[in-house]
Amino acid sequence: MPQYIKNVEVKNESREETTLDYNMKLLHNVRFHHIIDINMVRIFLVLWLSVSIAAMVPLLRPEYSDIEKRELQKFPEFSFKALASGDYFDDINLWFSDTFLLRDSLVELNTYVTNGFGINRVQVHGDIKAGDDIPDIESSEQEITNEEESKVESSTISEPEPQLPAVERLGAILIVDNAAYEYYNFNQSASDSYSATVSKAADMLVGKSYVYDMIIPTSMEITLPEFYSGSTNSSDQKAAIDYMNSKMSQNVYKVDSYTTLMNHKDEYIYFRTDHHWTSLGAYYAYRELMAAKGAAPAELSAFTEHRFDGFLGSFYAESGQKPQLGNTPDTVFAYAPTQMQYIHTFLEGGGEANLNIVADGNALSASNKYLSFICGDHPYGIITNPNITEETSCLVIKESFGNAMVAYLTQHYRNVYVVDYRYISKVYPNTLNQFVDERGINDIIFINNISATRSPALMRALSAFVG
Repeated sequence: MPQYIKNVEVKNESREETTLDYNMKLLHNVRFHHIIDINMVRIFLVLWLSVSIAAMVPLLRPEYSDIEKRELQKFPEFSFKALASGDYFDDINLWFSDTFLLRDSLVELNTYVTNGFGINRVQVHGDIKAGDDIPDIESSEQEITNEEESKVESSTISEPEPQLPAVERLGAILIVDNAAYEYYNFNQSASDSYSATVSKAADMLVGKSYVYDMIIPTSMEITLPEFYSGSTNSSDQKAAIDYMNSKMSQNVYKVDSYTTLMNHKDEYIYFRTDHHWTSLGAYYAYRELMAAKGAAPAELSAFTEHRFDGFLGSFYAESGQKPQLGNTPDTVFAYAPTQMQYIHTFLEGGGEANLNIVADGNALSASNKYLSFICGDHPYGIITNPNITEETSCLVIKESFGNAMVAYLTQHYRNVYVVDYRYISKVYPNTLNQFVDERGINDIIFINNISATRSPALMRALSAFVG
């Protein structure tokens, strides 16, 4: 055989061997990747099942959010009444969504990831739920009939629950530049419950006490730049407040905080990093309350001003500590009455204590400086002004928005009682009527921000105290 043919045959044999080796290696790689894929699926399924099982164990779910500085939703107590109304399963859904595993770590991780893509001038955080349609108001206000009131109460009022929400829950927030705003979604059943509860208090206390009601709009409605106000799907707070007022008894004195806050919208009446109003916003609303009473308000100069810088509130925490909020913290101004220093407080865990009407905000963390006002939320307390000799008393029924107004009322009453309806059942077993009789209350002042009136759980707590 010619030499050149022999060489060709050798080359062909080498090529066949090379092809065979290549195919074997390729097959090996396919099998190797197939094994890896199977193992990855197994790992994923094990992790998914582990997390799913762990998520169903109440003891493993968080009870407190360090980022949001609040207690998380408690697992609801079972009752046949709550089961029949559907509230039991609604509260379970709320507990499940509010206490997911590693919630704070995941919020922080989301912040780091989104910050890596740059900072937008306008951002939205959280789920935005559509509110109910706000019913049209009839041409004249009408009192709720006893039959209608009974119907609302039977569907919304229940016995005091062992565990109540620690604070009002925040929905989605909108960030514009260095300020945040809370979305509001109208809830008709909860709003009707609020109107019915305040009306019941006023009607049953005719001849004993005057009842004043103040529903406070949030910053979304008042200080959000007009350029953005028309593009949000937040419910119309003015229409919602007008609707709730229209459903209230004629025995309720409705205090118009909306108009006065709108008239001062260019001033520092709401915090930028927190959902509360400032002491200045509370002061303007206090003046409206005094106008409804026919009394002259005290001037700010009658109080001692305290200033606490570096406040980074609930919006800052809920947004995952966005730098555009963190770089421009709020300042807390608090006004203390000169005649007194303490509020005698009945504590949630039992016992009593004299707490400062204005706590030292400089000693509080950046996220807790709103606690400067009457040292935060407690079941109830009393401030006594020794310079007022006439036995006059008022009762403030509030959530945390009311804290910033309490000091101003000390100029008009010898005794100012402060009740937080979210906690009162833990230290006081009776209802509003007994509270009024025992203490001789002249005026009852309901102070609630509008977001509280959309919460069925909070409205049940309020209804339980009113009785």
